[in-house]
Amino acid sequence: MPLFYFHLRGPKGLERDDVGLELACVEAAYLGACQAVPGMSADLAREETNPARYAFEITDARGNLLMDVPFTEVLDRGHKPAPPRSSARLGKAVAEMARTASLICSITEERAALQVTLTETRRLLALSRTLGRAPL
Repeated sequence: MPLFYFHLRGPKGLERDDVGLELACVEAAYLGACQAVPGMSADLAREETNPARYAFEITDARGNLLMDVPFTEVLDRGHKPAPPRSSARLGKAVAEMARTASLICSITEERAALQVTLTETRRLLALSRTLGRAPL
């Protein structure tokens, strides 16, 4: 079985794992790191140290970095911010659609009134041209 090393990276640098663990695969190493995070985080919190600033660097026997497992990846699971409730978004959308429909109606009415005014203005201009040519 392959040998994996779990180096601990924190604010003070890298603490190297000189022992390592024999595990079946890199996925097993990842799961092992994830299982270790809660206990180590509790220890760090007791020491008044923020565990969010720590991560495991998993390497193979040759020292090749295979993956980085930030403690926050494990600690933040299930604590992601909830999206706004869909009913709240739906209510806002309905209100905005009603407002838009009202504005469209107002614009349509204003356009019709302007059309009437324009037609009347053209009629009066034509009449004034006709009257301006008529002999007194």
